[in-house]
Amino acid sequence: MINLSPVAARSPSGVAVRVPAPYAARMTVIDLGRVGPAGDNSVGASRPGPLRRSPRRRWLVTVVAVCCGLAVTGSARPDPRGLTPLWDVPFTLDANSYQLAGDGIVVLDRPTGRLTAHDARTGAVRWSAQADDADGLAGVRDGVLLIRTGVTVTNKVVPEGSPFAREFTRNTTAVDAATGRTLWRQPGETVTVVDDHALLLEWDENGERARRIRLVRLRDGGTIWSRDGGGAVSLATDMTSGVRAERVLAVTVRGRAEVIAMTDGSVVTSGTLPRPGVARSEDSWSVTLHGGQLYQDRTVRGRTTITAYEIDTLRQLWSLEQPAGGSFGCGPVVCVSDGESISGHDRATGARLWRLSAVAGVYPLTGGLLLTDQENGARHTVLEATTGSPLGELGRGLPVWDSRGHLTYLIAGTRQPPGRTSVSSVDPASAEVVLRGTVASAQSCRTEGDLLTCVTEDNRLAVTDLG
Repeated sequence: MINLSPVAARSPSGVAVRVPAPYAARMTVIDLGRVGPAGDNSVGASRPGPLRRSPRRRWLVTVVAVCCGLAVTGSARPDPRGLTPLWDVPFTLDANSYQLAGDGIVVLDRPTGRLTAHDARTGAVRWSAQADDADGLAGVRDGVLLIRTGVTVTNKVVPEGSPFAREFTRNTTAVDAATGRTLWRQPGETVTVVDDHALLLEWDENGERARRIRLVRLRDGGTIWSRDGGGAVSLATDMTSGVRAERVLAVTVRGRAEVIAMTDGSVVTSGTLPRPGVARSEDSWSVTLHGGQLYQDRTVRGRTTITAYEIDTLRQLWSLEQPAGGSFGCGPVVCVSDGESISGHDRATGARLWRLSAVAGVYPLTGGLLLTDQENGARHTVLEATTGSPLGELGRGLPVWDSRGHLTYLIAGTRQPPGRTSVSSVDPASAEVVLRGTVASAQSCRTEGDLLTCVTEDNRLAVTDLG
């Protein structure tokens, strides 16, 4: 058995610089948080609306939690290039967060509000700065790092229900990712970033109604447009990967909807959706934009109604009702979950194109879908999106995504050797899986370019060169 454990040399700064052990090319024994697009809530990737998180997102988080408990041996063919551990620093998921920013990695220590930027390949500290009341990193674009500050939690009791907590962000701080210099700080949380502009939503004191919606420049925070929030309880932009968000949808508690142009803040159209008010804690509603269409999910007394609308006119396209579940974007189709199965529906008509049972999750891919089964949520299949036909098996492991929402790798715990995490590259188009090597046992991983960043079981942020 080849020992792949690297030798660690501790630098004066506290960064453990990794000296690679013998290359993994000779490996004969084939040896996991939320693994998703980059950042705490990367503004460059898909992001939920600022209000109520949909049942689908809670369901997907559950799937990931199940996947994290896997321990399997790898079955992909090995790649002789192997992996090269680079450096690591202390890191815990509860107290820290990090963001890849160009050729650097910025780490936030929440308890102290200290930001530290490291060279992505060497771990050398480039700068350190104080970010008071910082709670998380909202993402990075064009060298500007956005930070959630002034996070507030309020408590509420829904009629006929139990108390629940509502968390929202009061302010956003922008920092130059190259120097750590504060560029601006403004009221409102970041909804999304489009080109070199950030869309900010300012909530009222309880975080329940929108006071103001603004589009600002990333570099200096200058206002492009600003408008009254109109008491909206939900704000949505198009969540389709690779699609530029052209519209903002604001909906009040009584269902009054305004479709706003992202470019200038003007109202494209307005209307009234079926009243989304929630009467009991188990009732819910959500609005999402996918592929230029609006989808409203309403669950009342155990039954869910899914309605699709044309975004620029709010003209109803179709509606369907089922016992429970909800909808979410699946590339060229819209997926619907009913708690027991997932089905793909035509966006224009709502007609069901395919249905799959014993499914834990479906994720959009470029040119297809990734299906995760219910056998520990671990086995993955690439599907053709419009027919649901299988295109190839990826086997077991937990998907790792880059900041653009592309599936890049699978990771899995190992039985032999024990206590490691295997890393395999994935080509979704051909369903080819290639074992690259192993890293220290990981809780979660992300990739960007040729770098893999993982939070390890022994609470380190470890950076590995993928070759």
